[in-house]
Amino acid sequence: MTVERFLKQFDVHRDNLGRSYHIKARQMELNGYVMTCGSRERVLKASALIDEPKLVSDERGITVINGFYKTTPVTIFCSGMGPSSTEITFTEILFDMDLSKFRRPTVIRAGTAGSWHPSVVPDDFVIETGVVRSEGASIKVAPIEWPALTDTLTNLVLCEVAARMGLSNRLHMGVGICKDTLYADEDPDRRSAVRNEVKLKQEEYEALGALSTSMESALFIVLTDFYNKKMSDYGLDVKISYSCILLIVSPYYAQTAGVEFKVSDESETALVKLVLESLARKNQLDRAYLEGSEAPPLDIKSMMSHFYMTLGRPPA
Repeated sequence: MTVERFLKQFDVHRDNLGRSYHIKARQMELNGYVMTCGSRERVLKASALIDEPKLVSDERGITVINGFYKTTPVTIFCSGMGPSSTEITFTEILFDMDLSKFRRPTVIRAGTAGSWHPSVVPDDFVIETGVVRSEGASIKVAPIEWPALTDTLTNLVLCEVAARMGLSNRLHMGVGICKDTLYADEDPDRRSAVRNEVKLKQEEYEALGALSTSMESALFIVLTDFYNKKMSDYGLDVKISYSCILLIVSPYYAQTAGVEFKVSDESETALVKLVLESLARKNQLDRAYLEGSEAPPLDIKSMMSHFYMTLGRPPA
């Protein structure tokens, strides 16, 4: 089956101009190296760092921009807040990618998060190796028993680029929590009539070593898994990768009473650049694999500390 026939088989809602209903892009219009953010302002910040930025759409606050970063064709888009918005926007992004040209598309989320571990502090970064699916939307795509894991190779690329940028001492790798509410999850005593149940889950996730809490990765992961399997079933040589790196903007959840959430402009710029650099590096590796050419190997030495380190920073 061709990519065109596959897209027709599973296509999304489109208007009379052939544009996906919410993203407002056409089939094959978007690039295969994708940076996604919940914040429209972060999308615009990233667009200032790319060459030939072209606004594809700005409907409903869902900004979509095409361009190039160091010759890598990139698309930057705003997914909105929460898993339900992600289910809509990411599905349409997938069906507007040029999958006939980009056979190894890569999606990296540049997000923000709260800390779920006393050793993870504001202005740190967390690479999610997987997420707890503590939300209700992803179970409509995959059963709750299905593990939500990010792409190993892309995680390694993020780790390598972070080391190159001098960010290793602020970088953590591990499991995040994906939730579908903010106030009810983080302040159940004041925001929930089932506060004991919410707090028990909080304690369970902490006991197992969760690092961070945010709201989108579960849907990115299960949709990637679902469509990768469908494309494989139809004989297409296309595989999508998803990974996520989060800037921590609030302290350890048990200490957040009265705390102002802050996003450091310097750290946010570093986050955006790290993701764009990682997309360019992943493109380099993908081309080497698909074309049978040579590419600089991953710098394993720069990553080793992240596989041996423990979260030993004592609570404040």
